[in-house]
Formats: sequence, C-alpha cells, structure tokens
Amino acid sequence: MSESIKSGQEEASETSVKRAAYDKYGKYKYVVKLCNKILKELEALRVTQRYMVKGLEHELLFEQEYVEDVACTDKVDRAILEELNYAGPYGILPRDIALRLKEYKLKPWNVTQRIRRMNKKLDCLIGQRAAEKVGKGWALATFLRDAWGSTKEEADKCL
Repeated sequence: MSESIKSGQEEASETSVKRAAYDKYGKYKYVVKLCNKILKELEALRVTQRYMVKGLEHELLFEQEYVEDVACTDKVDRAILEELNYAGPYGILPRDIALRLKEYKLKPWNVTQRIRRMNKKLDCLIGQRAAEKVGKGWALATFLRDAWGSTKEEADKCL
C-alpha cells in the first residue's frame, strides 16, 4: 500500500505544472513589479536618447513649433516665450512680462514658475533649457535664439 502511495506522489510531482509568476506573487504585486520594470527600462531609454541628442547637439536646429509643442502647455507659455524672444539677450524681469501680459492676469511668481516648468520639460527631453537666468530677469536661451533667428533656407544651407 505504501508503495502505491509513493508511486502516486512521484507521478503527481513529475506531471505538476509550474505556477506562473502572477500566481506566485499575487496578481496585484505582479502587475506592480512589471510596471516598475517597464519604468526602469523607459528611464534607461530616455538617458540613451539624451546622450544621443547631446552628441548631435551641434548639428540639430530646433524649430519654434517643436519647442513650443514640447515645452508649452497653453497659450500663456507661448506668450511668455514670445516676450522673452522680443527682450533679446539681456532678458526681462518677470514683473515686466506679467505687466505686458495683463490679459492672462499673471503675477511675477507665476511667470517664474512657468519658465521653470518649461525648462524642466526641455531639459528632460533634449538636455537644453528654454530660458536662462540673467541677473534677476530671464532671457531666451542661446540655442533657441539661434534656431528661431535662422530661416529654413539657412538651415538647409548648413546641411
């Protein structure tokens, strides 16, 4: 009798199917673990992309539409970038931008925070900033001034 029980157990262990990972850990923990793994891989791809953009930085010209699509969330951000562009390389104070854009009812603090947010977005994607701090004011970054100042014909001549 004991021999038949042992042989039955051996057969069951040989034919047993291994459990899937989501059954072992539980479905929720498995999904969380999988999401974390995907996020790590995505961050690694972003780092690789940044290195590639940094390496090709001298050959890339960013168009105004691309930068606005990436950095700006609404028309207020676009208006702030236009004001920075009109200000030139010496920059402009946030309070002056707020005064010029009265229709949006901005405060100087709001202007500064919007510029910082645009800088953060661009820095994450292409490793550049939209605006640079000049004293107490802000000025459009040099790479944006160069790209926006050049025409498409000039960009084609460079290629």
